Amino acid sequence: MIKNNNKYKKYMFYSILSFLFFGFGISLQLKAAIGQSVINALAVTLSDTIQLKVGTILNVINSLFFVAYLLLRRSRLNYKDAIQVIATITNGVVINFFLYNVLSIFTIENYFYRVVLYIIGLGIASISLGAVLAIGIIKFPLESLCLTISEVFKKKFTAVRMSFDIIFLVATLVITLLAHTPLQIREGTVISIFLLSTLLGICYEFFKKHLTMEE
Repeated sequence: MIKNNNKYKKYMFYSILSFLFFGFGISLQLKAAIGQSVINALAVTLSDTIQLKVGTILNVINSLFFVAYLLLRRSRLNYKDAIQVIATITNGVVINFFLYNVLSIFTIENYFYRVVLYIIGLGIASISLGAVLAIGIIKFPLESLCLTISEVFKKKFTAVRMSFDIIFLVATLVITLLAHTPLQIREGTVISIFLLSTLLGICYEFFKKHLTMEE
């Protein structure tokens, strides 16, 4: 029991550390300002529209996903739900801290360096997210919601997840046209589409072999 408890604490520490790095990776992508992955593009567009910080917007969006997940799941709250809520809020706080405090002290004018920064951020986010998903202690609201929808309505998880991406994309473009905000669906979005799934898959498989709660 003591051994299992110590192992759980160790992997919880790994999860928290990876989650912090995930927020840092997202912050680097946002700082690069060459377009964003679809959900981050929606968050940035809403941030420009209603003048709230990006991390705060992501917290609101993820909270809505979490509530929808709970309603569909129709079961009582448990300690894993509490961890998910804390992790979601912390993620937004971490993004705001790095983006508006740490990274705000410098400006990158050179376009090539901005692309490099975006790719570095994408890599850090992929590695850390792969670790978080492989360990399995901390869940992400959107993925949890998509999994629940796929189970309840007998749909493929990939199809459900892609549907959300399409919704994010359309919503971002509509808000951009109506509010005349800077377009966030750009080259960064394309880079994310081509690299994120591949990098995440590689990192997930790697950490699945080296970081597991199983004995």
